[in-house]
Amino acid sequence: MLPRLRHYVTAAVTYRRIGSLLASAPKTGLYAEQQRQRGLVRVEGDEAADFLQGLVTNDIRHLKGNTSAIYCLLLNRQGRILYDSIVYQPSHNTFLLECDAARASQLERHLRMHKVRRRLEVEDVTADLSVWCVFDPAPDKMQLTQLSAEALYMNPKVQNEVTLDLAGDFRDVTIVEDPRVQQLGHRLVVPAATQSLRELLLGVKENTTNHTFRSLRYRLGVGEGPEELPSAKSLPLEANCDYLHGVSFHKGCYVGQELTARTYHTGVIRKRLLPLVFSENASEVSPDASVVDERGRAVGKVRACLGCHGLGLLRVEECLGAEKLTVEGHVVQTFRPYWWPLQAPKSKASL
Repeated sequence: MLPRLRHYVTAAVTYRRIGSLLASAPKTGLYAEQQRQRGLVRVEGDEAADFLQGLVTNDIRHLKGNTSAIYCLLLNRQGRILYDSIVYQPSHNTFLLECDAARASQLERHLRMHKVRRRLEVEDVTADLSVWCVFDPAPDKMQLTQLSAEALYMNPKVQNEVTLDLAGDFRDVTIVEDPRVQQLGHRLVVPAATQSLRELLLGVKENTTNHTFRSLRYRLGVGEGPEELPSAKSLPLEANCDYLHGVSFHKGCYVGQELTARTYHTGVIRKRLLPLVFSENASEVSPDASVVDERGRAVGKVRACLGCHGLGLLRVEECLGAEKLTVEGHVVQTFRPYWWPLQAPKSKASL
């Protein structure tokens, strides 16, 4: 029987809203959006924590019960990304691994393959549970398209507090802050039968698509899922896993750890996932289209596009220093996300 997901909350939860892009930008309020493209795999048993510790890039010991979550990756033996995940711990020996819904069954098989004789259960529970996010989308799309690339980013020094008013029965709900970037808001794991959060959250607008949150992710430069982090091809540090608090360099061995650790300690990460801001709608841009500088040199590739926003795996130094970037004739800009460290963690890093 699936364990009940409990999260005891007070009457209100303080939520840090995104700083305004411009003084004249309207206050859009908080949005609630079901993440239909995300699934969940449950791992339960006395040995579950030790089992996951040997498979994920982050340290499972950082979890503090059902009040927190961690971001992590699962790698192949060559150190390439197989799955990106947010891990929840609804009870002491129970963990929920959020992943791309289309690959949840594959993740279940992957975990079972490594289970061997450990005393634990692994089950795809995507049909039983769903993931929602609650976030501030910032100004609407029309206003965002009128801003310069630099203005598209929230000023991290300007933060206002708003209150996320909670109501209703939360006995079967887990609510945590998104562990990647503060401006991604909160994530909720609720029973799949939940069609609306209106009875749980007061004053929150609901979206019927995933486009608003996806656009926010692109503006922040955060990748997710196999389309943006191609399976068995992407590298953890190029996907900013270190900047997103998704990898521990002190926990010990895990599958794929050697290449990641060696690159971090001795190498230079020349390419990273960066936000793209197009001068016009670029939804028709081809997957893996080349990003070209003013000299005609390819300096990266597009990973995803939605309207005027997208993600690209780019050569950081070349792209940030370029006078002009284009993709299939579209003018595009990129810049360093504000949430990146002001200085790289190592003196040898190129950022």
